[in-house]
Amino acid sequence: MMAIFAERVAFRVKKDYFRACLDKDANFYDQNNPNEMSSRIAKEASGMQRGIGEKFGNIFMSFSSFILGYVFAFYFGWIMTLILLAGLPVMLLVGAGMGIVA
Repeated sequence: MMAIFAERVAFRVKKDYFRACLDKDANFYDQNNPNEMSSRIAKEASGMQRGIGEKFGNIFMSFSSFILGYVFAFYFGWIMTLILLAGLPVMLLVGAGMGIVA
């Protein structure tokens, strides 16, 4: 699902980038190599597509797992969940610290 969304966004970016290039004056093409522009468009759109497809999907999956985990935990054992919820700030600080170090 995210791959289809990423493909559509990449296509739209390529199309808009190409239209913006067509609006440039002739002086722009004299200063820049037109052969490099197509490879630059493909490279930037590919990077954007990878970022949207894989990374955004992983972030969405992790966030939804976190929320659903707490929802189920409150349903099955709300007292233990409240105790664990008190330790959430410590877990977030440790996770942020590990993210900075890595």
